[in-house]
Amino acid sequence: MIEKIINSLRKRLWENNNVIEVCKNEGEVYRTTCTFFDGVSKNQLQVFEEEMHVSLPEDYKQFLQLTNGCNLFIDADKKITGNLYSLEDVRETAYKSQSLYMTIGSVGEEEIIIDSKKSAHPAYIIVKKRNASFQDAHVLHMNFQKWLDCFIVSQGNCFWHWNRLCNKAHSTDKKTTAQ
Repeated sequence: MIEKIINSLRKRLWENNNVIEVCKNEGEVYRTTCTFFDGVSKNQLQVFEEEMHVSLPEDYKQFLQLTNGCNLFIDADKKITGNLYSLEDVRETAYKSQSLYMTIGSVGEEEIIIDSKKSAHPAYIIVKKRNASFQDAHVLHMNFQKWLDCFIVSQGNCFWHWNRLCNKAHSTDKKTTAQ
């Protein structure tokens, strides 16, 4: 499924001269592109897992074999909405943090994290603000494949905040109606 998700996005880019128009929050429309890289080998993944004493989730390994990280939804000002790190970048952040949480990317000021203790379970993706504690993190109750699919379908928007934003808008609507 990871291959289908990545290839669909690549096809969309190819069909549109490497540009995709996306609708962001509050109706803003941007022309964006994406950058993919050569994938890693199974051997490189195995060495990483042995060095780091972790077992990477299968869907995430499939992603890395297709593209060793990527930049998603880069706008005309070269602002990258989603940055999924290369295996080397993941290794570097894991060494710095010395924890079982592996930062695999960023979206704006938020980090996308794999909880390696739960990587065998179907829900191991965590999101937290950069430099915030894990007490303030959000468990997304999904795996990498689902996160990637939702992120692409949402055109680079932080879909994990939508429920909170919708609830906030709904409570504001009630206040306006009551007045």
